Amino acid sequence: MSDRLLLQARRLGLDQNVRPNEIILIIGDLARWNAQGRTAVSYENFQFSDFGALTAPMFTEVSPIMVLSPLVADGFDVIDIAIRLAELKYTGRYRAIAEDLPNGNMIRKEVRAHAPDLDFDLLMMSPIANDG
Repeated sequence: MSDRLLLQARRLGLDQNVRPNEIILIIGDLARWNAQGRTAVSYENFQFSDFGALTAPMFTEVSPIMVLSPLVADGFDVIDIAIRLAELKYTGRYRAIAEDLPNGNMIRKEVRAHAPDLDFDLLMMSPIANDG
């Protein structure tokens, strides 16, 4: 998922207006991605992190302008991340990448219920872009 998230983020132009010192943080299961042979190396304005490493000191150091994650992973989901970001007082952009969903508004509403100050939305990724 890591290399796919990075490719999708670049394809969507999320890094277009990012200054050289600004970071887009991609949260995922790095151990699993590495075991699957997927790239999880920070690249230009993108930095990868495990969900468990999302702590106040790390967040302060990275100071992301945007956070990306899969909608659901083995050990966490979009709600877990939204709650953690709210605890960290993050009010920037958080985007969860998912395949087409029947009711994305339900997910948006649930995230906003847990983290009302978070700028949250879904980025839909076609199954073709996801796995080919």
